[in-house]
Amino acid sequence: MAENKQASEGLAEDLIRSMVQTASIELHLKTLVEKRQSEMDNGLIDTNDFNRVNEQIDVLKNLKEELFEVTEQRRQDMRTLFDLFEGKGDKEQWCIVKHAAMAMYTAFEAWQASDNDRLLYQICIEKNAYFIKKITQFTGVPITECASCFSDMMKGAIDDEG
Repeated sequence: MAENKQASEGLAEDLIRSMVQTASIELHLKTLVEKRQSEMDNGLIDTNDFNRVNEQIDVLKNLKEELFEVTEQRRQDMRTLFDLFEGKGDKEQWCIVKHAAMAMYTAFEAWQASDNDRLLYQICIEKNAYFIKKITQFTGVPITECASCFSDMMKGAIDDEG
């Protein structure tokens, strides 16, 4: 795969960020699907108002379709990232990487929503470290917590190969 010369942080980091953000979208869409379904299941939608029921069904259908699209986008990011390193990594880490990415970003959002809570910050940092560990196993290359260091390492590896 060609090097992404336009990205300051390198192709691998861009794919990692894309995968994490797409997984976060996936999680939010899942929450919206559950919310809409719960509204219907728990009588929060007046079943005598057929227009409202049909509207809710349409929204739910569209959310599910969007969720399936976003899930496939995340899978494509993960396949591309794995293939970028020519299968050197451990593909059995796939689901763990996906869940670690979601946990990391959810912890970040919890800290972000807090008033700079120290415990939530620590949890966020710990989740990030675990994600880095798992993405390293998944790709088969050392991923660092510092984007600049990672990019520099990757450029060095590319120069050594070329």
